[in-house]
Amino acid sequence: SNWATPYVWQNENRAEIVTPGRSKVRSYDLTGRLLWEFGGMSSIVIPTPFSQFGLLFVCSGYVGDKIRPVFAIRPGASGDISLKDDEVASRFIAWSQKTAAPYNPSPLIYGDYFYVLFDFGFLSCHDARTGKEIYPKQRLNTDGTSGFTASPWAYGGKIFCLSEDGDAFVVEAGPTYKLSGRNSLDELCMATPAIAGDSLIIRTASRLYRIAASSGGRK
Repeated sequence: SNWATPYVWQNENRAEIVTPGRSKVRSYDLTGRLLWEFGGMSSIVIPTPFSQFGLLFVCSGYVGDKIRPVFAIRPGASGDISLKDDEVASRFIAWSQKTAAPYNPSPLIYGDYFYVLFDFGFLSCHDARTGKEIYPKQRLNTDGTSGFTASPWAYGGKIFCLSEDGDAFVVEAGPTYKLSGRNSLDELCMATPAIAGDSLIIRTASRLYRIAASSGGRK
């Protein structure tokens, strides 16, 4: 069982349908034949898998569990590729972190870095290819306890994190954490914004916003 959206992974070998679940993550070919599977997820699975740098990233981070893992999978696997208790990598699992995953938001890769936004308002950063920690959890909101449900997005060298209170925190992308701005909509926000062309679409509890560059270059 899960809440995560399946992901179609078009890699160097084949097209796969990846279905995350709390007992097993499974990948199927386009005829429905099981290709590979592994265990070790948390008991609730929400973030959507995605791929970059030839790797598939799968994670689950239910806040009530001790194990909240991130896995980076290489293409070409078959059968059960579950890690043993003392393993963090294998032939087809490039790297893993046992407690690095978010609960609701999906992670984000921007540039060379793998960013994780945690529900309680922290942001962490790892090297996307190796899993090496670049910086540990950094608190976004130092004057409140707002939760974060929407997934982060990136643009123009910046990472954007939208809280449930409607505050969009702006973090400089790169290996050093720096909070550079905060924009407020003053209304409940739980949905992940959508990017369409040159526009950002944000849905709040009662409004729908479209943010885009004007003809004069201003936003």
